[in-house]
Amino acid sequence: MQNNKKAAIYGGVLWIMASVITGCSSGGDGSADDGGSSAKEAGVCGESGDGVNWSALSSTNCRYLSSYRLFSGADPTQTTDGSGVVYDLASPLFTDYASKYRVVYVPEGKQAQYSEQEVIDFPEGTVITKTFALPADTANRGLENERLLETRLLIRRASGWAALPYIWDANKEDAELSVAGGNYAATVVHNGVQHNFTYQVPDTNKCKQCHQFKTDSGSRFVPLGPKARQLNWTYAYPSGAANQLAYWKQKGIISGLPDDLSSIDSVPSYSDADASNLAGYSDDQIHRLAKGYLDVNCAHCHRPEGGASNTGLSLEFWRSFADYQSQHGVCKQPVAYGGGALSYDIEPGSPDASIFNFRMETDQPGDKMPEIGRQLVHQEGQALIYEWIARMAPNDCVD
Repeated sequence: MQNNKKAAIYGGVLWIMASVITGCSSGGDGSADDGGSSAKEAGVCGESGDGVNWSALSSTNCRYLSSYRLFSGADPTQTTDGSGVVYDLASPLFTDYASKYRVVYVPEGKQAQYSEQEVIDFPEGTVITKTFALPADTANRGLENERLLETRLLIRRASGWAALPYIWDANKEDAELSVAGGNYAATVVHNGVQHNFTYQVPDTNKCKQCHQFKTDSGSRFVPLGPKARQLNWTYAYPSGAANQLAYWKQKGIISGLPDDLSSIDSVPSYSDADASNLAGYSDDQIHRLAKGYLDVNCAHCHRPEGGASNTGLSLEFWRSFADYQSQHGVCKQPVAYGGGALSYDIEPGSPDASIFNFRMETDQPGDKMPEIGRQLVHQEGQALIYEWIARMAPNDCVD
């Protein structure tokens, strides 16, 4: 898979800012000026320098994103002194057709540890950035056509991961910390059809709903996307195309990788453009695509360690479907959802009778799934899951 394929699937959204709820932490009195971050903030957040402001990252929730000096200007893919590594996921989490730009910063001299199934274990000091940018039309993506909306930081501090959402100003000059989240009135044109909706920047408490990982001793906050199976594919770096895991090893930011990267399972890429070709895929291809989609969009909550463990759904990519059909929803009655006239999470061969499909094709609060993180229906994702259920061998689901 090549990166240009993924770039081609990113679409655009025309945004009209209606309101932004902003919050500030240790960065000052709420006022703003037109100077650089050093003029806006005092203390460690106001320190000037040429490299990443590691001191501020380790200790302080700066009011302005620029205070951390992570990016060269406002381009979330251009890192300071090349200290960060841009990466992408094989099958990204859907968020209202937004483009996402991801960078990981691992402190010099430290390494992340490979994990076969779970998220890569990053060392203290690591910063993961995810920037959401929205162009005018989903047919024309790219920063030159997009409005920067938010950048979410995950910072591995001594006390654990800190999640900080920053909202960009209309001029793309800087982003301001907003622990309360924010709302945007937005218009997105997708496949030639205009959709009006409210884009929501989550508050810090909502972040915990998806990022919690429960253990016998309690729960802890973890990143979601950077798993080996999501990174084990070829990415077009400026220096040339390379497998992302091999590139991370070359950069010295990861250890413990198997010598044979082909031994690491890979989530297959699924793009919006692929939805028009679903009929041409084999049953096995549809199954793996669906499993990959559910893994990144649902399994962080729907797993024994997730926030929705009480539902009985376990949708991890690595979990055997043949051995755990009920945990995948097949002929399983819902535990935490009424279902209305629908009886089973998945009624094999009958997507229109399956709660899975209904909750994906609606945008109504209380019914839609995921419950947070999207306002629009992911038409292409829903089409994939519809096809997956339709191809299952019919079962009358009688106990």
